[in-house]
Amino acid sequence: MFFNEKTMNIKDSILLILVSIVFGCLIIQAHPTIKDPMVLGEIAVIDTVKPKDTIVDVKGKTALFIGDSHTSNHNSGWQKLVCNKTGMKMKNVSVSGKTTYWMLEMGVYTIKPNINYCFIYGGANDMYTSSITPEEAVNNIQGIIRICVGNGVHPVVLTGFDPKNTNTPNKNYIPKYIKFQKLLLTTIKDATVIDTRVVLKSDCWDGLCHMSPSGHKKIAEKVISDMNLKTY
Repeated sequence: MFFNEKTMNIKDSILLILVSIVFGCLIIQAHPTIKDPMVLGEIAVIDTVKPKDTIVDVKGKTALFIGDSHTSNHNSGWQKLVCNKTGMKMKNVSVSGKTTYWMLEMGVYTIKPNINYCFIYGGANDMYTSSITPEEAVNNIQGIIRICVGNGVHPVVLTGFDPKNTNTPNKNYIPKYIKFQKLLLTTIKDATVIDTRVVLKSDCWDGLCHMSPSGHKKIAEKVISDMNLKTY
């Protein structure tokens, strides 16, 4: 609607004001976050609201677990607790004493498109008993991640226990394991990395922190919390 200022009378002015107010109210009803209802013809300022964290329902999804002895407690380990609480179907191929080189090979044979999540927990044996460097171990885990991505699988990497919270007789591996964990947290790509250094000495029964039930419970709770998984 256009108005000529020379011909506009008082009645026309009042009508224009009323139309403007009504039009502004209609905009506010459609966009309740607009701050100033009387600013027309300008870009409206919208309040941004931070979305709430989304609860992830994984019930019925298949979870593959690749690791060493810290994940090979098939009857009552942390991975069993995670699956019991979330309803995921567990496929655990972890074997005690294995290194990340073995884990990478296992990933080649077991990671398939019918897997939804792949949990990767290893590296302690690499750092403790072998000449494998932290960089090599991280590269192996990144290799597992690439296999996951290629098959449409969501990879999840666990950092492992805090080596300073153990009673290990082998003090030489501690700085190697610390470096390995730092690399996991800072260089891993295309995966969810969960810092699981929440286990205390009292939760371990040996120098490589093989966990008691309390340790497995802490790991499971950290995984569920960090991934915001729905529990049942």
